[in-house]
Amino acid sequence: MNRIFLDNKRYATLDAIREMRHLLEKVALSAVPYLSIRRRMLLCLSEAITNLVKHPKSEASRMGMRFGRNNLEWWLEILDNGNSWDPTKHVDLAKLEFREAEDGRGIALLHMQCDHIEYHPSNGAESNRLRLSWKIPDHKQRPNILIVEDDETLRRLYGLYLGEAFEVTTAASGEEALLKLDTTQIDLVLSDICMPQMDGIALREQLTENIDSQLIPFVFLTAKSDTAHLERAANLGIDDYLVKPIDKLRLNRTIQRVLTRSLQTHQQLTDRIDKKITSALAPEIPDRASGWRLGAMSRHTGRGGGDLLLHQSGNDRFQLMLADIMGHDDSAKFFAHAYGGYLRSMMHAIGTDGDPARLLEQLSNFALQDKLVSNVILTCCSATLSTGGGISFASAGHPPPLHVSKTGTQPVPVGGILPGLLPATAYQSVSLRLPVGERIALYTDGLFESATDNSARKKLEDRIITILTETLNLPINESLAQVMGIFDRLAGTPPSDDALLLLMEPAE
Repeated sequence: MNRIFLDNKRYATLDAIREMRHLLEKVALSAVPYLSIRRRMLLCLSEAITNLVKHPKSEASRMGMRFGRNNLEWWLEILDNGNSWDPTKHVDLAKLEFREAEDGRGIALLHMQCDHIEYHPSNGAESNRLRLSWKIPDHKQRPNILIVEDDETLRRLYGLYLGEAFEVTTAASGEEALLKLDTTQIDLVLSDICMPQMDGIALREQLTENIDSQLIPFVFLTAKSDTAHLERAANLGIDDYLVKPIDKLRLNRTIQRVLTRSLQTHQQLTDRIDKKITSALAPEIPDRASGWRLGAMSRHTGRGGGDLLLHQSGNDRFQLMLADIMGHDDSAKFFAHAYGGYLRSMMHAIGTDGDPARLLEQLSNFALQDKLVSNVILTCCSATLSTGGGISFASAGHPPPLHVSKTGTQPVPVGGILPGLLPATAYQSVSLRLPVGERIALYTDGLFESATDNSARKKLEDRIITILTETLNLPINESLAQVMGIFDRLAGTPPSDDALLLLMEPAE
């Protein structure tokens, strides 16, 4: 399923280059959990729009960007109303080398920094369209161990020792380790104490000063004669140390023990609060409202996340909002809980007669102005149900609703940019009138994206869509049970992302 996170058009000015880059950077920070891919996206955007503004042959007065994803890739479209230029022509990819630019267009850079590139000239349409895409990596299930060792032979040896059970990242110095920690998700650091320039102790001190890295488990490698260094290291709260020479079995057992202990400690610290919040966020929906039957089921990872399902009734209408705080850590769940209180108040203030688009516009204004929640990215879908099978939708970066009928299950064409990115954001509502015997499914992205790799995600989506169609004649709760049963089998337990499914149908 295609989702649009960002859709923005501007005049082709130097200020627009900076503003568009900032928008993409903010959205990608939550939507793309890989720093290296985010950097490639920003580099491609900057190169393309800078050339649109500065190149004398471009003659573009307006330009825009659209950013989104599907189950296989993230994609970025760059639009302009100037002269067409096709970066896919006259390029020998086998001989492509990095160079500053080709004819001022940076063609080589674009080809090197994305996985696929295609170009569609306007041919009488409103805009030329350059589409760049990046494949979504398969989920990495194994912990990533950073080995910091200046001796190349030992560095390779430890990598071989750990490579069967863990992902391995290596660094030859403390300085290089800090760079790796900035660009890679690291679950444990294994570092030699004695290294030139920045030694292991100085590296550990740097990590403890950074809130993002201070809790990463840390194991020192030391020689027998390094007792003085170990005393210094002990004051930094190290998790363990190993005395050289080190054999494979002892190294793997130590790493596994430290990781397990760290996970247990974290779980104990967050469990009590997490359970209360998880209970508060559990989806609750009435069986009937405004002439509709409804039902919802959810799954959560057990380590954070933030799916919200809110509703209110009145005046023969039923209004609901489904929101997903982007991110898979504990902070996402806390922000979801905080957002829930605001959204309930906002829905109550607007009332059930309000247009779903208006609800999202108020949410976007709030998210833009509030200092705390402006740092949070969420997707949201709002819907209003009325008697006689009437339903209206508005969406802010959320997966499209699904229309389930006897002929199949199809997405409803409604979309809009993520809330809180731009002032005075406007959303459009789409209205349908469903006959008895058809359904609408609302869901969060984890329903299709929780499988372990791209092939499994595609299989998960196809099976769920098939089951939604095949169980159309069953009561909603039975259909939900079958769909979530498929989800459990194909996504695993617990899944890699929270998932929520809401089914709605007109009552007879």
